[in-house]
Amino acid sequence: VAQETRGADIRSAKAMLPHCMAGLAPDAQDMAGGRCAGIMATLSFVSRVLPDNLKFCHPSAATPELMLQVITSFVEANPDAGAQDFRLVALAAMRQKWPCQE
Repeated sequence: VAQETRGADIRSAKAMLPHCMAGLAPDAQDMAGGRCAGIMATLSFVSRVLPDNLKFCHPSAATPELMLQVITSFVEANPDAGAQDFRLVALAAMRQKWPCQE
């Protein structure tokens, strides 16, 4: 039962953040950390072509470490976000930090 609970919980922002940090290490072996890096890279790649209510325009110099810092700060400032799906929280955090100036 613990394994099932852990599997369901791993999608939450609170559960993913430690894996994200572990995944940034040069010798990272953390599979969930790799998933986190993939999520951030994908969001970064599609950021400008998302619908207007979802898009964000981060600076080209935004590193994965900076993106993770933005997401972590967002979760700390919005405790309810910790239980939400990491992908949605990451998107909301980056949209808040880097809105597009049209």
